[in-house]
Amino acid sequence: MQSVRLKKSLTLPRSARSRRFSSFLSAVLVAVGLLPWAAVGHAQDTQTVPDTKERFDLGAGGFYQITQASNGNFIREDTTESGGGLISFRQPYKPWLGYEANVGFTKFYEAYNKGVVKTESNVTDLTVAYLLQSPTIYGFQPFFSIGGGIIYFSPIAGTLTTINSPVTHLSGQLLPEFTYSLGLNYPLFKRIGVRGQLRGLKYKTPDFHQFALDTKTLRSTYEPTLSVYYRF
Repeated sequence: MQSVRLKKSLTLPRSARSRRFSSFLSAVLVAVGLLPWAAVGHAQDTQTVPDTKERFDLGAGGFYQITQASNGNFIREDTTESGGGLISFRQPYKPWLGYEANVGFTKFYEAYNKGVVKTESNVTDLTVAYLLQSPTIYGFQPFFSIGGGIIYFSPIAGTLTTINSPVTHLSGQLLPEFTYSLGLNYPLFKRIGVRGQLRGLKYKTPDFHQFALDTKTLRSTYEPTLSVYYRF
């Protein structure tokens, strides 16, 4: 198997931009995570909207993908930000008990040690998660999900840039992943509504089966998502 030779460099500190995003992300997670408890604490003072009897819903939407840099094994790996699409299937049996399945797609560049090796990949993930979805309060329905799945990186032919090797293409890589999401549903009509959520993915930094690209680290991807759903 052909291999990519990579000049290793010292680990670089995270940028100020990354620190600002981490602070913003933490605030969003705390605020959204407190919504169900805040709603329960004020339940006696609120007028709840009766929930529509439902069996399942199907949603489709778009997200903005942001992936943290990885540093390890004297290798720094960065990605570009990108847009993508998400299709969701949900079946809540009753409040606080249900499941969801998601399929997401995007594509972005992976760059190792500031572009010594760089390639663009189609990225597809498939996840199944446990769904906790509260009753509707003030017209909004908070939810939280946690689960796992797989993510597949497929390098696009002709996009590989490498300084130290004649290799022209990297092979695809399938990896397990952990997933979670926090968000709100807002019904617009009896069966149609909008959904806003922050989706998180955790998985091993891809190395495309090249030892010289292996940071030996896990990395996180964040996907602020807006969708439209239909309840059956």
